[in-house]
Amino acid sequence: MQYKPQFYKIVSGIGKSKFPLSAFDNALRNAGIGDYNLVKVSSILPSECTQCENIPTGKGHILYAAYATATVRYGQTAETAVAVAVPKTNEESGVIFETTSFDIDNSAIKIVEEMCVQAMHNRKKSIETILKTSQKIVGEVDFFTSAISAVVMW
Repeated sequence: MQYKPQFYKIVSGIGKSKFPLSAFDNALRNAGIGDYNLVKVSSILPSECTQCENIPTGKGHILYAAYATATVRYGQTAETAVAVAVPKTNEESGVIFETTSFDIDNSAIKIVEEMCVQAMHNRKKSIETILKTSQKIVGEVDFFTSAISAVVMW
């Protein structure tokens, strides 16, 4: 049986904790996807997939996700970013790119946008719009800080 998601949402979040995995869980919760099981997928937006702000599926259900994460400690910085190139024609697929940067001089959001443009050009597809989000983080004393930027699909 094959399954093709019909809806997507772009999210990002940040979380802190004394434990790295708890910081990541808090970032998921902050992004609004902490009560779902994420299945990591490669970076294609299915054809006829529509942006939706509300995730109508029940808690604990599976969401397919293309995502970037980072977890840092005190004094460290990072940025996660994700971008979706939505094609002009709804019958065509789009692309999703995600990245994590630990270089504060290199904008992760600019990188994912450029990758979307290049990938759509390579596929000879026109872009309707590029949707993007990022989350910058700075580690704090006594805490791990985690970030996620994701495109979730269902």
